Amino acid sequence: MSSSDSVVSLNVGGHIYTTARSTLTRFRDSVLGAMFGRDFDALRDDQGRYFIDRNGRLFEHVLNFLRTTQLVLPEDFKELPLLEIEADFYQIQPLIEALKSYKASINQPCAQDFVSFSVRHSGGDSGAPYVFVGANTQEVEDTVNNMVQTLGSQMFQKYFASRKCLPYETYVATLLGKLHEMGFTVQSFVASSGVPTWVMVRTRPRNSETKEP
Repeated sequence: MSSSDSVVSLNVGGHIYTTARSTLTRFRDSVLGAMFGRDFDALRDDQGRYFIDRNGRLFEHVLNFLRTTQLVLPEDFKELPLLEIEADFYQIQPLIEALKSYKASINQPCAQDFVSFSVRHSGGDSGAPYVFVGANTQEVEDTVNNMVQTLGSQMFQKYFASRKCLPYETYVATLLGKLHEMGFTVQSFVASSGVPTWVMVRTRPRNSETKEP
């Protein structure tokens, strides 16, 4: 802290903050920069702290941005419109721009994975049904195909060992359950020419990356 700097205590809407004057004046053309960049006759509370009649809870995010010049908000942050109002009041232009970028990013649709599969009877009494898989990326298609093969082998061995036929309905229900565990939900179902086909979708987390073929 430079010799010209000082510690400032703030009462923002009943919330108490302590910071450096240099933090508050990081952006000289902002309201806070103007207020604390020079001596001024400001309202104070009964403890002598500078009083600002604004949203004290949201001032935490304003102050964190002044300290780091980075906008970091909780994943479940629900008060973006209110924070935009506060940023506009304080006229912190970099924060206003950061909030615009943040808002644009969360309004973008999440990437999704799609899987379609058709299931045909094996034609025999004991074989596993045939499954035809399609997906929007090769990675997802390979993953689902591997799961289908493993599931078919496991269930066939289980029923073959007990000298029972592998029920078609049981296999399909188990397959749907496995895909559900992978995050997929049924979007549509059709039965064209007697062949049932499911289309399932999975929303990808925003920070995840799926390799394209």
